Amino acid sequence: MPSTRLAHLLAALLALALPAAGEAKSWQGVEPGKSTADEVVTKLGEPTSRVKRGARTVVAYKGDQALPGTREAQFHCRADGVVEEITVFLASPLDAESIEGTYGKPQTKTFTDSFLKVWLYPQKGVTVFFDKEGAVEAIAFSAPVAPKASPAAAPAPPTPEHKAEKAN
Repeated sequence: MPSTRLAHLLAALLALALPAAGEAKSWQGVEPGKSTADEVVTKLGEPTSRVKRGARTVVAYKGDQALPGTREAQFHCRADGVVEEITVFLASPLDAESIEGTYGKPQTKTFTDSFLKVWLYPQKGVTVFFDKEGAVEAIAFSAPVAPKASPAAAPAPPTPEHKAEKAN
């Protein structure tokens, strides 16, 4: 049957397009745990800012330099320059159903200290932050983690404002 063969072909192509288990989700060609800050700048151009936050440096694109579909994109880099996490602040609202359609049911549903909803997909390396109206405000991508016996506490919500001093 041609339709069955086509369905199998499409399933195989989809499987090849998805990251293997244990691999981080890439965004704009940047993969947490592998890509470096220098590679980010090569792919996306000079950032709006580079800010030191503890041992990390955050390379950010916002304002006129915001990437398409975003208000801001932050690339959190370790001291060795490797991107550890990507936080994307969406330009237009996204609903919970769209997230479930893309990532499935969250492995953990929790809240921030401010009682804002957070969905965790640790095995996929995805964290979804909702605003007070229930729309998706930001999505963070990092390296996936192995499942834990008990649910993780909610991470602090990301903020698009940089309060740290700019790095030299």
